[in-house]
Amino acid sequence: MRDVTLPGLGASTSCLGFGCASLGSRVSPAQSARALARARDAGIRWFDIAPAYGAGEAESLLGRFLRESGGRETVQICTKVGLVPPAQSPAKRLIRSALRPVVAVARPLRAAIRRSGATSNRSIPLTPELLQSSLERSLTRLGTDRVEVYALHNADPADLARDEILRALEDLLASGKARAIAVAGQEEAARAALAQGAPFGVIQLAQPLGAGAADLARQAADQGMGSVTHSVFGVAGQLAALTGRLKSDRALQTRLAEAGYDGAPEDAASALLMARALAANAEGVVLASMASERSLSRNLSAAARPLDPAAIALCAEIGV
Repeated sequence: MRDVTLPGLGASTSCLGFGCASLGSRVSPAQSARALARARDAGIRWFDIAPAYGAGEAESLLGRFLRESGGRETVQICTKVGLVPPAQSPAKRLIRSALRPVVAVARPLRAAIRRSGATSNRSIPLTPELLQSSLERSLTRLGTDRVEVYALHNADPADLARDEILRALEDLLASGKARAIAVAGQEEAARAALAQGAPFGVIQLAQPLGAGAADLARQAADQGMGSVTHSVFGVAGQLAALTGRLKSDRALQTRLAEAGYDGAPEDAASALLMARALAANAEGVVLASMASERSLSRNLSAAARPLDPAAIALCAEIGV
């Protein structure tokens, strides 16, 4: 797999990163451990986590995996602050665990649960005290003494200019408990981080911004900042929508095949969307959920191909 040296951090890592949002929620603890092992064995070294992920369980699952496998020094971890999981009683946790196998294979049910708001994370105001205490709790769950990147999760752009927040972040960097500070959120927050500069060293934003994501990644690199891309397949079902179009549109299938994206409709759609993300953020890390063997295999195949800048224009031309 292609390695990148992420500006703003200075560490060499894999161009693909494992998005850990489903660990402990949609994916059981045992499945999570197997998925993490497969990914690391395949060369994935970047793991993106947050206190809110997996209904609050993901950090502990990643920490247990790294502790039992002895692999902390071989990976990079990004965790976050600013979102917490929805409050759940013991009874709700039991129900969620019992329904996990059904939800995992039923896309309409997953979509209905998301629309209901039952799994929506809660935003909490950023304060210097929260920045310190949240990181300490994350380090405990992860079983480590530092993270490579500590990100403000869905931060209000105005927070990025608050003196007390900037001083608290600088203190965390000086302590060595975080080696770089990031902003993980909307385009406005990324632009605010780029305008602010230090202590921010990394931006993280969604790929469906398309060409805008590529522009921001280039701007970040020009300023010596790293860029991480998420939501490669679209938060609004972009992969499913493109797959559906390919199934019913023979001409579109042929067009993608001629561009090098052939195979079954879902495989071709996945390969194109991942190729766009990798080309748009050629010097950074591209995140994807790789909990299943199939998704890991697809993403590894895409990462093994030469970078294809034409994928960005092709996606724009076909409206994805």
